Formats: sequence, C-alpha cells, structure tokens
Amino acid sequence: MPLGRPATPPQPPLNPDDWRPQQFGRGLRSSADTLVEPGWNGVHVLARFEDGGSRFIEDGVDCTAQFPDVAQALTAAAQADDLILDGYLTVQPTQITAGVPLSTIEPPTPGQMMASMVVGGRVIRPTVSEHPLDPDRPIAFVAVDLLRIDGTNLLDVPLLERKRLLDGAIGRSELIRVTPYVREPFGAYLVSWRGLGFGRLFFKDANSRYFPGARNDAWSARPMPVT
Repeated sequence: MPLGRPATPPQPPLNPDDWRPQQFGRGLRSSADTLVEPGWNGVHVLARFEDGGSRFIEDGVDCTAQFPDVAQALTAAAQADDLILDGYLTVQPTQITAGVPLSTIEPPTPGQMMASMVVGGRVIRPTVSEHPLDPDRPIAFVAVDLLRIDGTNLLDVPLLERKRLLDGAIGRSELIRVTPYVREPFGAYLVSWRGLGFGRLFFKDANSRYFPGARNDAWSARPMPVT
C-alpha cells in the first residue's frame, strides 16, 4: 500500500490586496506546542496600515468608513511603516473599563482579564455573560496575528514568533488591543473567559504558518467547555 503524502500547502496570493483571513481547520489536538486564545466574535478583518493611514478589509471589501475612529486609533498606534494584521472589530474590550489596554501578549492574570475584556461582536448578545453588553460603548480592534511588517511578509514565520513581533508592532489604547494567549494547562483561565461570555476557544499550533483565505488544520475553534 503506498504511503500517504501530505497535502501541498496552499500558495498565498502574491498580491496582499488579495489576502483574506485564514480559516480554522478541524483536527488540531491540544499539546505543549498549542497556543490557546479566547474565541473572539465580531467582524473578522485584515487591518492595513500604509502610507500614513489605516483601513479595514472584510472579505475583500473595504469597510473602513464604518469604523473611522478605530482606523484613526490604529494609525496612531502603528510602530512600523506598514503593517497587515489579522483581527476583530468588536465592542467587547471597551465594556468594563474604558482606557485599560492589554499591556502585553503574555498570559494575564484572571484579574487582569476581568478588567480588560468582555465578549461580544457584531452580534452583540453573547451566549453566556455576566456583563450585559452596552452597544453605545466604542468599537475596538483586537489584533490576533501579524502578517506583514515594513514590506516583509511573515506568512512562513512560525506563529509564536509572529506573536512576539506583533507585541512591538502596535501600541495599545482603548480602541486598539492585542489578544492574550496561554499554553497548557489553561484551565485556570476558563472560569474568567466563560464568565465574560466567551462561547469558544481558539487553538493554534505555535509553529503554524499562515495561509491567507485557506483552511489550516493547525488552527481550530472549539466550543467553550461548560465545566
């Protein structure tokens, strides 16, 4: 019987204008090399900073005009000449304490998590939440990945290194955040994340590449455990 051959990795579009957010796959099993993030809801976009301005692209469509304040905040936060970021536009981070950004992408304490984030998004009714969402709170951008910086594509760079580069690529403010992540064991964070209304978790291989617009089985989204 012939040995099975691994699937050929999809080739990303050469033009970054044609990039789309990577899709979650199905088969990742949690391990010591897995990064675990709270599962954000909201408008999933690629954010671009270039030529002194920022814009948000949702499924190939420029939606910047709907989020002018966030675009202005990202322009002020950029720490490079050009950036392409994967992230979410959402009211979640501004619900509890305005003006308290996540200061680091290293794992926060449960108390810091409670002070910094709540769940929500374009559909502003989380599955479970101890904190009703206020639709009048500002929308923020939560960066989860860095795909390009200063003209250098990072798609083949391992995720953990992209996370480290992301840490220094943008400043934090009320409207600009960076998602936290933890490694196994992550059970201590579940109570905080579940209490804030997160209905799922994101599991990502620390060594994974990024395939714009394609499905990657090194990433998976799973329902939040209920116990």
